Amino acid sequence: MSKKRHIATEQQSFEEILEALPARISWAEAITSRLNRITTLPNQARVLDVGAAAGGFLVACDQLGYRCEGIEPWEEARHNSIKLSEHLGIPLHIKDGTAESIPFDSNTFDVVHAASVIEHVLDVEKAIEEIYRVLKPGGVLWFNAASAMCPRQEEIRGFPLFGWYPDPLKRRIMNWAKDIKPHLIGHTKTPAINWFTPSKARALLRRHGFRKVYDRWDLRLLCEGGRVYGLALRGVRSTKLTKTLADMLVSSCSYAAIK
Repeated sequence: MSKKRHIATEQQSFEEILEALPARISWAEAITSRLNRITTLPNQARVLDVGAAAGGFLVACDQLGYRCEGIEPWEEARHNSIKLSEHLGIPLHIKDGTAESIPFDSNTFDVVHAASVIEHVLDVEKAIEEIYRVLKPGGVLWFNAASAMCPRQEEIRGFPLFGWYPDPLKRRIMNWAKDIKPHLIGHTKTPAINWFTPSKARALLRRHGFRKVYDRWDLRLLCEGGRVYGLALRGVRSTKLTKTLADMLVSSCSYAAIK
């Protein structure tokens, strides 16, 4: 979701897309630095952005020296990517596609990036299967999604403690909002129906063949903050209990998995 107004990212205006570019670049720098902590990204790594919207992450990858392509089912977002490409004078390659049906050959990408996408897919098992297929051996998936550990969330308005609702109830409410109260969910056609706990995420990824899985606390770098940040991060990492408590404070979760 866009934080400036409650609307799905793929529905941002062109002005909002341009305004968000510096943050996208900082985001890409942070994510790739974290991934280099658990693996070595090759020079000119080939990256796939799942749910690429208008291509802000592709622009960031281009500046970092990576070859990035995207898939995006929302037609208006793809039209905005053409405008963005012309505005910046760089090629942006975004195909019509979904996580469940990725229009690329197997063993193609070094990295698959899926920001705020996996919670929205209709068939999460098929999505992870497809991502695994298009990754090269040794390639890495990074995604973030809605967390079922934290009562706070940004997917729907007006439902206190929604993150802790049972999954079947979440789906019923989301489908109701999509049809009756779309403004509550940012007018997205694909509301968040997949919510993750660490055990659920790890089981999903390992079920589809990923051999190593890392959570957000494993991935964060001590150099990303000052002394207090470093002490806090070490504390969170120290036990399963402290990780659980930290997960309850953060409204999203993120994972990296190596094929």
